[in-house]
Amino acid sequence: MNFTYLDYQRMIKMALNKGYTISDYTNIESCNKGIILRHDIDFNLERTLEIAMLEYSLGVSSTYFVLLSTDFYNVFSKKSVGILNRILEMNHNIGLHFDEQRYNAGSLDEMKQHVYDEILIFEKLIGKSVKVVSMHRPTQLTLDSDVEFEGLINSYSSYFFKEMKYVSDSRMHFRENIFDIIESEFYDKIHILSHPFWYSDKVENTKDKLMGFLNEAKINRYDSLENNFRDLNEYIKRDDVK
Repeated sequence: MNFTYLDYQRMIKMALNKGYTISDYTNIESCNKGIILRHDIDFNLERTLEIAMLEYSLGVSSTYFVLLSTDFYNVFSKKSVGILNRILEMNHNIGLHFDEQRYNAGSLDEMKQHVYDEILIFEKLIGKSVKVVSMHRPTQLTLDSDVEFEGLINSYSSYFFKEMKYVSDSRMHFRENIFDIIESEFYDKIHILSHPFWYSDKVENTKDKLMGFLNEAKINRYDSLENNFRDLNEYIKRDDVK
């Protein structure tokens, strides 16, 4: 996997050609051969649109997990809400990406209550029910406990995380060749976690991706400042921000 949009498209087309149904967390059990496409949005909300549009063009949908508490993007901004609405308009699903490290929960029950609290906030924000949660940097306790939520699917439950084939591109690396897994048709159910942050038009290494993100952040900050500071270009030109 070169982590390009072309390779991501190739992965989906291969899955469809092999007879897999691109499913979601609510209907995967009814599929003879099903794949869940999951995206955790850790760093950049805007970049999800490229993947969402690509999937939409192929006639498939996936689930995008969004953080409510992060230093990288503001999910409550007008721009972010617009992005989430566009994702929903393309028939994708949106779930809660819950950061356990945000809280000092003393027990699993306390942690679960924080999840319920965030779900209510998130549902009010997007005007749609949220049916699934994924943990951001899950603790071993959470993984081992097979946590069940009332009226909410846990993407790290044993069914999705252990009973079906689970593969992730964490840190821009698949531990197993995702094309070989799909090509073999060995698994009836596959759960694929990918991070839209890693994908782009061209082949880049991890350092290139990270440096691009850092440089892009300066431009984004300039644009936001320009919207809130009159005649900013009299002091700093956009081209000066590199």
